[in-house]
Amino acid sequence: MRTFATLFFGFFLFSSCNSQNPSVKNLNPTDFDKGINQSNVQLVDVRTPEEFSEKHIAGAKNIDINNVNFEKQIIELDKSKPTYVYCLAGGRSKRAADFAAKNGFKEVYNLEFGINAWLSENKAVVSGNGEKIQNGKVGMSFDDYLAHLKAAPKLVLVDFNAVWCGPCKTLKPIVQKVVKKNADKVELFEIDVDKNSTVANTMNVRSIPLLILYKQGKEVWRSLGLVDEETIAAKVKQFSN
Repeated sequence: MRTFATLFFGFFLFSSCNSQNPSVKNLNPTDFDKGINQSNVQLVDVRTPEEFSEKHIAGAKNIDINNVNFEKQIIELDKSKPTYVYCLAGGRSKRAADFAAKNGFKEVYNLEFGINAWLSENKAVVSGNGEKIQNGKVGMSFDDYLAHLKAAPKLVLVDFNAVWCGPCKTLKPIVQKVVKKNADKVELFEIDVDKNSTVANTMNVRSIPLLILYKQGKEVWRSLGLVDEETIAAKVKQFSN
């Protein structure tokens, strides 16, 4: 039963990144890029204003899907124009694209795996004031990330998360409890994927929360999505010997 539940949850995570509405077309970064460079289209970033200010695709309009006025703001857009929607990893934009399609928008396109996938292909983004961010490099460098892992005298549990991610908030106290109980064996290394997109993209992080356990700088275990305290503790014990 547990294996089935795990497989089902993994499938849910994958499918949640892409719209299942036949009126919405899910595009990879290359096709999405071609689409938004055509005339008479509208590009919508449904992340938070803070995420948008840090980096976004040039020409995008920010309409936060978690804002109480989201539906009103979306409906006010031109329904006759091709509408391209994206977020960080594809989950929020899927919901936004489905909503637009159900409310009369003729052409709706969703960016598969969001701006994470966009950056992984070295496509251009800009900051809040419109300045181009070279190669999408934001936050900690990947070399610094590796150096931290290799220098640690014990196991390192890396928690890839984001402030807007509900499951991340649920998992955080569980992870912290395990690390506190096993402070002699493991240390916690938290990576906000919005503030450290260079590391997230290099590690090919497509969904969060994501836990990766390292021993002497080498990955020994990873877990995508929610995981219980017992499982994490068991892995720490297993690899600390």
